[in-house]
Amino acid sequence: MGRHVWILLGWSPDYGAPTTPVAVLGLDIGTDGTVTRHVEWMPRQYQHGQTWRHRLATTPAEELPARMQLWENSPTCPAARVEPLLPDRGLSEAVQFQFDDLLRPS
Repeated sequence: MGRHVWILLGWSPDYGAPTTPVAVLGLDIGTDGTVTRHVEWMPRQYQHGQTWRHRLATTPAEELPARMQLWENSPTCPAARVEPLLPDRGLSEAVQFQFDDLLRPS
């Protein structure tokens, strides 16, 4: 139960590894088992995010928590679970803030 946030990674041909952030996905799981999701896609990473786009488009929201446990360890398109930077805000705002954090220059 609760909120979970992942950075979704795509395959980088430059590095030969899944190092390209393609999206940030957030799930809120209610005590009754309902699942709310929000995703923010990285600009200019459409091709690298194809696998994730397909996964999320073909998976009902209620099945996402179980599938994410499997997909976290995918050798080609994994997900990196992160602690929400704004856990006390709404789901879309928390995901957007995490997304914006990825876009900030280091």
